[in-house]
Amino acid sequence: MALYAIVSPGGSPGATTSALALALAWPRPVIVAECDPGGGAILAGLFAGHLPAPPGLLGLALEAGRGAEVTTADLVAQLAPLDKGGNRWFLAGIHDPRQALGLAPSWPAIAAALAGHSADVIADCGRLDAVESRPASILAVASLVVLVMRASLRQVAAARPRIEMVTAITGGSARLRLLLVGEQGHAVREIARTQRVAVLGSLPLDRKTAAVLSDGQGRRSGLHRSSLIRAAKVAGLAMIELTAGTAAAGRTVVADPVGARAADHVAVLPARSEP
Repeated sequence: MALYAIVSPGGSPGATTSALALALAWPRPVIVAECDPGGGAILAGLFAGHLPAPPGLLGLALEAGRGAEVTTADLVAQLAPLDKGGNRWFLAGIHDPRQALGLAPSWPAIAAALAGHSADVIADCGRLDAVESRPASILAVASLVVLVMRASLRQVAAARPRIEMVTAITGGSARLRLLLVGEQGHAVREIARTQRVAVLGSLPLDRKTAAVLSDGQGRRSGLHRSSLIRAAKVAGLAMIELTAGTAAAGRTVVADPVGARAADHVAVLPARSEP
């Protein structure tokens, strides 16, 4: 399958909420891997501390630290269920950001394991900063890197250096897309033009659903009917289509099979060539 890396320029919205929304709407088996060097948030957030989980990312790092290849079996042993359907799992991240530097040498082996799994993997890489602990290996092997941001001037400005970091790691912007959150701010085409990166689509500012995903506040039942999850389904289909090599430049993504209105939020624009 494919490895998708989710990054953020920092601030709100978070990469984790977007990664979870995408995963819960994903049309086939998927793993959310918490690769944020700032620490994982799913156990204390979505599950509000009520779910026991394997060591996760640290368990894989331990295997890699022994000098052995991180196998699919090693990865599977560290997964916890994301829902009751049996097709969605997550890999818990570190719980202390001070562990990130020790984790850094293991990123290449972890990235290879994630990229080689039979399920799709959505790697939540968090805020992308110029630090040694950043999971550059994940970005380097990802089929697609998605930068989640608002359309505000502050986020547009913060995104520019992060875009440059990603293009330096991946060798260009061909595997990079932007995912916008909220309807307010600069126009989609303006952002695509100024950032020289195609906009994959957008997610509505659904605070109620976001609170469930980020902090476990509220009921998970009925989430699939929320505007956030329905829009995430459309964005996810666009991501899959792009990595399958079938997306046409300039094509607008149509509504999803269940008739989600979220297609109104999504437009796939052609990326400009690198200067």
